[in-house]
Amino acid sequence: MTTMSSEDSHTVEFPIKNKLGFHVRPIQRFAEMAQAFESDIEVRVEDRKADGKSVLQLMGLRGNKGARMKVNVEGDDAYQCKQVLELLGKNCFFVEDNLQELHPERHLQRLFRIASCFESDIHVEVDGERRDAKNLEEIRELDINPGTEVEFHVEGADAEQARAILAKLVKYKFYIEEKLEASS
Repeated sequence: MTTMSSEDSHTVEFPIKNKLGFHVRPIQRFAEMAQAFESDIEVRVEDRKADGKSVLQLMGLRGNKGARMKVNVEGDDAYQCKQVLELLGKNCFFVEDNLQELHPERHLQRLFRIASCFESDIHVEVDGERRDAKNLEEIRELDINPGTEVEFHVEGADAEQARAILAKLVKYKFYIEEKLEASS
């Protein structure tokens, strides 16, 4: 992995795959994750641009399904930020449009994939049992569901950002939806 540097700049581009486009829930999740980083984040959809940490500005992008989103990140933690936002975007911003088609272990997969975005050593602990969060087989051994109280042990160069992102993941119950809202 790339180490953090003060002159870091990373860009990623991906299509918006959400059935309803880049709407309220994806925007909130994007901004929540973006706010955990120090880097400046510019998001573009077509000829419109927004600050990636501003829900109001992101609303103005009007990103429809199929539109291409370009995310440019600059700052000390740009690489990790780009990794997390790219993961989020390529996974429909963790918005679940069809609950029947979703993998039952998606919360574990999200934990594993997000932990893998960081250089730091990340362990997750449940009831005194600790496992490597970057090893999907190991975290499967823990009895983790979206409501489980977990503790993270993070050590490394990007530990602060990793802790912030993991805290959001747990706070919002791994972004797992139990039922779909009719108004979404």
